[in-house]
Amino acid sequence: MAEAQLGSLSEQPGIGAGSRPGRLKNGAWLLLRLALGGVLFYAGFLKLREGWLFAEAIANFRMLPAQANQIMAVVLPWLEVVTGLLLVFGVWVRAAGLLAALLFAAFLGAITTALWRGLDIECGCFGTGSAARVGLHALAFDALSLAAALAVLLTTGPEKPAEQHPPQG
Repeated sequence: MAEAQLGSLSEQPGIGAGSRPGRLKNGAWLLLRLALGGVLFYAGFLKLREGWLFAEAIANFRMLPAQANQIMAVVLPWLEVVTGLLLVFGVWVRAAGLLAALLFAAFLGAITTALWRGLDIECGCFGTGSAARVGLHALAFDALSLAAALAVLLTTGPEKPAEQHPPQG
């Protein structure tokens, strides 16, 4: 049985003899996942602390009706916090990677349209206290974050159900 386990381990990327590049790859992937999760958690946490101000920041993009701005100001920070925690703790990583990619695609779209319309507004990316403006810096950050989320999504295999072991007795 131990030989079968060793054999299956050596077939996995980054595990087994001579797998130093694989371990580096796995380490880089872990750091990417942790960084992405940390950014999402931190951004969501900051937004939770200032809900009505964040609703104003969303309204400044002039993309949604007033009630939708309010709903987004409540829902979006929680989505970021939960997605960030899932990525940091390595739970449902593929689903969290998909959600992160969708979030950053939406952020990228909002910033792109604001730039295209010439809006000089605060982005609200890390709450309203950061005073970060919509601009090329925010656009580049969201593009890189989207690429990181896609990398996490595309390099994570499907979740496997836990193995059922018959009771010993």
